[in-house]
Amino acid sequence: MQLKAGALAATLGALAGALLGSSPAAAQAEAAPANAYDQTASEVGTLVADTALLVYQEDNERVRAVESETSLIWNAPGGTVVSGKFTYDSLTGATPNGSIRSRYPQTFYPPRKTRFIGGGLETSPDTLTGASGRYIVAPGKLPVDKGFKDHREAYDLGVTLPLADGFRFSLGGAASYETDFTSYSARASIAKDLWNKNTTLSLGFNYEHDTVRPFTGVPPALSYMGDQIVGASRTKRVGSLVAGVTQILSPSWLVQLNYSYGYSHGYHTDPYRIFALVDGDTGDPFYYIYEQRPDRRERNSVYAATKFALGSNVADASVRWYHDSWGITAMTYALSEHMPVGKFGYVEPGLRYYRQTAARFFAPYLRIDEPTPSYLSSDSRLSRFHAWTMSFRAGAHLNSRLELYAAFERYVQQGQRFDRSAPGVLAGIDLFSGTRSTSLISGLRYTWR
Repeated sequence: MQLKAGALAATLGALAGALLGSSPAAAQAEAAPANAYDQTASEVGTLVADTALLVYQEDNERVRAVESETSLIWNAPGGTVVSGKFTYDSLTGATPNGSIRSRYPQTFYPPRKTRFIGGGLETSPDTLTGASGRYIVAPGKLPVDKGFKDHREAYDLGVTLPLADGFRFSLGGAASYETDFTSYSARASIAKDLWNKNTTLSLGFNYEHDTVRPFTGVPPALSYMGDQIVGASRTKRVGSLVAGVTQILSPSWLVQLNYSYGYSHGYHTDPYRIFALVDGDTGDPFYYIYEQRPDRRERNSVYAATKFALGSNVADASVRWYHDSWGITAMTYALSEHMPVGKFGYVEPGLRYYRQTAARFFAPYLRIDEPTPSYLSSDSRLSRFHAWTMSFRAGAHLNSRLELYAAFERYVQQGQRFDRSAPGVLAGIDLFSGTRSTSLISGLRYTWR
């Protein structure tokens, strides 16, 4: 994948999950918090089937995704909850490769794969076709690989068991498969109800093992575009810990506070992403090198939320602070209102604002006469930016068992477009490659009692 492996899939999963009953999607996948524990439905003795279809489209004919997601939740009379979910994505379109716009045509090609043929060596930098093969970008255009294409299958299973003295113990696991990326994860958590279930304490842990197998092979970090690959795959391990408390303040008001810590070690670099070294006088791209990110990352976040019901109207507000060892600090503010319409329908408008600082090693370009730092990336998701998400959901309960729903979501990312201190013509070239996207979701939920 031209995107950092798994990042778009994580975003899509959050979008669909938001409409299957969980929390709203994060503004970007890099800052998305891990689940602390499996969510359980409140009505015991029911089997709930939920299915949704998501169509995600980025502006300017960039990435398009069509995702289907189906979940089953069994709420046993004794309090045990068993859940399962299957997701399938189809991804196509164009995605930025990390370089900048230029007044001249730009040619891009993958790293070399050297092999033995007839006792000799054959090296070819452009034997691939489609995604990550050789391609040319016209003058003034954002460099994107239009051959982007992939698919993903994901599976998730979980169980929550009631224990003595108000304890609940949850276990779960997930697996995700893409053409060039696989991910396996396991989670465990415990929750304790106190004071007539007015207070709930929770503690959860999640472990994830990711493997990326680039179509092109793994390029050598910070080397020139087209250099010989250094391997076929790389791995990354991620651990997350979440502790939280939920407090009911009145029959119509509750608050929640969570703290999460995450640590990842291994290959964080996007193997398809390059970086432009520009001429110090003209500002034109001179060389292209492969990016490199640190092999460790620590994340900390604090999440606070409140829900307040006024009759059948329910207001939901949240704020989240995030900071990581790469230097990114982010704030997310979200507000939504659930309002009934007639006897059987409802609408739910929502608004979310996100802003972050840049990673210490982010830069849109580098002059060829400057020293190359140890870590370097031009990924706009690591830049300083802010984003708005406007959403609208509506649904109807056709009877006591069947609910139909649909949703619209518009995401607008904004960052620094021009650097007036840049050399030559580069001062007048748009450097921001962030995205704007539209998501449409429809689904139905059926409950057996």
